[in-house]
Amino acid sequence: MSPALESGPLVGLVVVTHGGSGECLLAAAADLVGPLAAATAVSVAVSDRFDDIVRSVERACAEVDSGAGLLILADVHGSSPFRACLAMFDGTRSVEIVCGVNLPMLIKLATVDRRGMRPGEVAEIIKEVGKRSIRLGSELTGKISLPREEHH
Repeated sequence: MSPALESGPLVGLVVVTHGGSGECLLAAAADLVGPLAAATAVSVAVSDRFDDIVRSVERACAEVDSGAGLLILADVHGSSPFRACLAMFDGTRSVEIVCGVNLPMLIKLATVDRRGMRPGEVAEIIKEVGKRSIRLGSELTGKISLPREEHH
């Protein structure tokens, strides 16, 4: 039996993105903090049919769902991958979706104990981390960039 199941099921994690960026984000997080348990990614190509995207998301959800619910991270609100994720709100499981996935969110998930939490609770934590991680260099350094001179 896996360690996660011995101490309770984890909220499963599915990262749904255009291209292979979800796999790359999970790989980068694994390089920095170790692999995230109960996590997988779904890559969506522009040419994919919507029904196929929904089936891919469903398969990924089934792969990581151990009974504690699911957290789905999508890259772009309103996109086809996001709309496919909405199909998971079918009443069969506890699920939450967060749009705008970034690496700091995944790094934070390495330190959040997803056992005994609801997907919405985990979502609120990483949503805040994601928002706080978006910064301007001038905010951090106190320096501003000068506007480029126009060349005629």
